[in-house]
Amino acid sequence: MDWNPDFRKIGMEGLVLLINGPEEGRRAVRKLVKDGVEWVKTYPTGDAAAPDTNDHHTLCMTFDEMRAVVEEAHNHKMKVTGHCRANAGIKNALRAGYDTLEHGTFMDTEALDNAARAQIRRSCQLCNSSTPASYAARIWHAAKRDRWPPGNTRRRCESARMILKAGGRLGMGGDYGFAWNPHGSYAKELTFFVKHVGFSPLETIRCATKTGAEIMGQGDQFGTLEKGKLADVLVVDGDVLAEISILENRRRLIAVMQAGVIKAGQLAVCGGSPRPAVR
Repeated sequence: MDWNPDFRKIGMEGLVLLINGPEEGRRAVRKLVKDGVEWVKTYPTGDAAAPDTNDHHTLCMTFDEMRAVVEEAHNHKMKVTGHCRANAGIKNALRAGYDTLEHGTFMDTEALDNAARAQIRRSCQLCNSSTPASYAARIWHAAKRDRWPPGNTRRRCESARMILKAGGRLGMGGDYGFAWNPHGSYAKELTFFVKHVGFSPLETIRCATKTGAEIMGQGDQFGTLEKGKLADVLVVDGDVLAEISILENRRRLIAVMQAGVIKAGQLAVCGGSPRPAVR
């Protein structure tokens, strides 16, 4: 919602809902309710996708617009996230009551303190979900330095380390589906966080599983191996805590289980229907 106000003319009409003012924000959320949407993603800050019209520090939504979207979405039991790179946009999102933040690139210590208080205040929700960098995005950024500031990836990594050290919760897996970040390459992001961001393999896996489920509001259904939860399990040939890049090798995937049913991997029936796992 609202990649940029329509007066910026960056050609996103039809792909997103452009709003001008709080009432248009409420109206847009109501449309999404009818479409069966569960999450509303907004763009409170800019990006480098259109360098002639905005950058990472451009504010694309007012606080009043953001607050109106949150109030309307929460009224309909929907959650709100936002593309927040600029520090001012991060603070506005926290004040407005966002459930999660995306990226958090230029977060400072004051914004981090606000996030910590929000996390305590809204104990059932996640106040910060950040996917600061992936392997594929890093390669693309390096090749596009004329459009993406060289320090962008570095700042995103710093923000991630700062959030985790402060006890914040981060998820993995964002902005996939683009040409430079295709679906099916998620494991590269986990390797990146260990080798380049500085997370331990266990911290990275926890962010990708337990915390990811919490972000989705499904922590009671999956994300950890516990009695009563769905058996969504990945069985791997090797020790991922010793070498997390094993997850990038599909030949090392013994079984991909969804709700207790083997859907892929070496144990899946070749050319046949998925089979239930042995209990």
